Formats: sequence, C-alpha cells, structure tokens
Amino acid sequence: MLRHLKQPWRPSVLIIALFFTLQVSLSGCGRQTGAVTPLPAASSPAVHITVSAVGDLLIHDTVFWSVYDHQTGTYDFRPIFAAVAPYLQATDYCAANLETRLAGPQFGYSGYPFFNTPASLAANMRDVGVRLMATANNHSLDMGWPGIVNTLDCLDAAGLAHIGTYRTPAEKSNPFIVDVKGVKLAWLNYTAVDNGLSLPPGKSFALNIWDPRAAAGEIRKARQQGADLVIVIVHMGTEYQRTPDAAQQQIVQQLAAAGADVVINSHPHMVQPVEIVTARQAGGTPHRCVVAYSLGNFIADQPWRYSDCGIILYLDIIKDNTGARVARVSYLPVWVQKREAGGAISFRVLPVLSAASVLNDGSLSADEKSRLIQVWSDTTSYLNDPAQGIMPYQSPFSSTPPSPTNTSPARMMMPPTRVRRLGISPIQMKATIKDRIGLI
Repeated sequence: MLRHLKQPWRPSVLIIALFFTLQVSLSGCGRQTGAVTPLPAASSPAVHITVSAVGDLLIHDTVFWSVYDHQTGTYDFRPIFAAVAPYLQATDYCAANLETRLAGPQFGYSGYPFFNTPASLAANMRDVGVRLMATANNHSLDMGWPGIVNTLDCLDAAGLAHIGTYRTPAEKSNPFIVDVKGVKLAWLNYTAVDNGLSLPPGKSFALNIWDPRAAAGEIRKARQQGADLVIVIVHMGTEYQRTPDAAQQQIVQQLAAAGADVVINSHPHMVQPVEIVTARQAGGTPHRCVVAYSLGNFIADQPWRYSDCGIILYLDIIKDNTGARVARVSYLPVWVQKREAGGAISFRVLPVLSAASVLNDGSLSADEKSRLIQVWSDTTSYLNDPAQGIMPYQSPFSSTPPSPTNTSPARMMMPPTRVRRLGISPIQMKATIKDRIGLI
C-alpha cells in the first residue's frame, strides 16, 4: 500500500504504516502463509438452566384409592403433590421414574406386585411440573405388551415425554434430545432388573434392558446428534439398601467412561449417596460425571424409616463458549405423609427445607414433626459433601419457588369396592393374569 502513496512521507504517515505492518506481522505469528487471522467472534452470553429429578412414583393401591372421588368416579393425584409442586415448577425441566403402568381400567387397577394406575396420574404429574417419565424398570412388563403401549399413549396424551420403553423399533432408534433454553439434553433410560418377566415374542425393542455396549453406542449417537449433556436414568441396585452395591458402581463407571455426564439411579426405594466420579474414557481422557445412586421414593405407601422419603435432585447447568457443564448439585429432602382418620387414608409429599421449618409448620402433629426432623438429619448427614459442592436445596438459576403452603391433606373416602391386597406371591399372581393380558 505504501509504495502507491503520492504525497511526500510525513512522520504521521510513517507511524500509520508501521502500525499496519506490525498488525500483519503479529497476526501471522507461527504461520508460513502470513495470512491475517480473523478476530474471534464476540462471546455469547452464558445460558443457565436448572434440571430436577424425583425418585420413584410407586403407586400402591392405597395411594390411588386415597384420591378416588366416589361421586364422580375420578382420581385426582394433585392434592398429594400440592406442597412440593412449586419446587418442581421452579425448574426448567423435571424428570421422574414411573414405577407403575397406565394400562387402563380393563386390566383392573392394582398395586403390588403388579402395578396398574389410573391414567389421570399422567396429566396430574404434568400439572405439578414433571415433563419427562422414565418408563424402564422392573414393573415395565407388569401389564404385558398392552401395558407398555397404553402407558405411552397416556403419556403422549398428557404431553409428557418418555424414555425407556417403545412401541416400535423406529421409536427406539434415536436418543431422546430436548432443547431447554438452548441447552440440548439427551436422556437415556435402562433397567437392569425385570422381575423375571419376559418380553413379548418379536418385541425385543420394547424395553431398554441394560447393556453396556448398547448404552455406549447410544451415548455416542446422542453426541453426534448435538447433545450438550447426556443424562442416563438406570433402574438397578439392591432394594431397601442405603449404600450402592458393586453392580451399581460398575455400571456407573461404565457409563461415565462412555461419556455420560449425569447418572440417576432408581430401584432401592431409599436415598443413596450423591457424588461426582471421574472415569477414563477411551484414549485416557478423564471425564467427570455426577451420580445419584438412588433418589428414594417420591410417592409410595412404604411408611417406614428411609423408605417414606426421598429427594428432589437439582442440577444447575451452564452453557457458554467452552461448552455445557453441571455447575452446582443440590437436593431437597421430601417426606411422604400418611394419615388415617375415619376409615379414610390420605397422602401428601412434603418438602423438608430445614429442621426449623418443620417446627414452624402448624399443620403437623408432634410425631410428624419428630419424623420430619429425623428425615432432615438422616438425609443431610448422609448426602452433604462440601468438598464436592453437594449441599441442601438452593434456589435454582432460573427462579425462586414460592414459599410452601400448608395445604390440608386430601381426605377422600374409599369407594364401596376396592382391589383387595392379594396375599399371594408374584409368581402365583403372574399365573392368574397371564392369559388375560398376555404377559409372556
């Protein structure tokens, strides 16, 4: 450019010339071509979202009969979750483990050992904040092939996403990826237990049985399809045990090594540790993975210590120019309140914000306050890990939930007739209903 100047050289011109020459020289540092490297694009603002997950929706017959309205013949589960709903609705996306089937009244509503729940549960759970149901667990085949199909149809009708069971091979072929405010989350679901029930002939695609190679392939496929984070829900472990067993730990290591960012476990029906593990991926690259070994029960009729409670898991996620990551892990203990009065049973899921909050709740009896304080102590002493940043509930990135309300428990009368608790084994029960629903 300078050799074409027509004016005599002046100091100002020389300074400008030297400035541009220096810019070209610096920008081509280390390059043989001398080409100018474009300036990096301006940083995009970071995106913050909060994802929540709850434990088992284990709908015993006492639970669904407690919400039955004998005048209208309908079931409304929302009063059970009214006190805890704000803590789900405040998050950007919420997942739950559906440990029952929504097969329809033609198969009879029932609890243990073969679960079938009124379909209104699906819409009610969406109302309280759940957006995704994990459907692969040891009760996936309780109502046979019709139970799988009808359950997924009910979830679709309620506007709930679902993972883990499938109506067609095509439905199973692609990982489920949801875009939450610009963060693409892949959700996968497997079960390592099936209660000995067999898949229908020709329907091997219907249920995601745990297979480490298949899971690694689906994680890889999710990444190829643009997933920023991969969250895996697995049904595994030993029931009624507060510590993860060796098989759980092995599966977690396999998933972390395959690239899973979060592993959430269900099945033990008790809260197990939450921790951050690091595994070596192929090639030796370390990979960090958040693991919740068991969220416990969210709703169930198991009114004994450690099984009458669970946690809501919160994952605060940041996505910026460096990628997406879990920035903060916290949890909220919840307790299932069961009351019996005048022949009626009621249930409520109550958030446990602190021991002090329990003492100030005038709707609780002295025994209930004592149990809730015990839940707080049991859970926080077991899960708190300041070194890994795992601590009790903090307001999500997105918003702060309203203060909990002391909603009066729903006191709904039992219907005149109800399913009797069957005093027989699961194998005997299976034989009695095998022909009716085509379990095998």
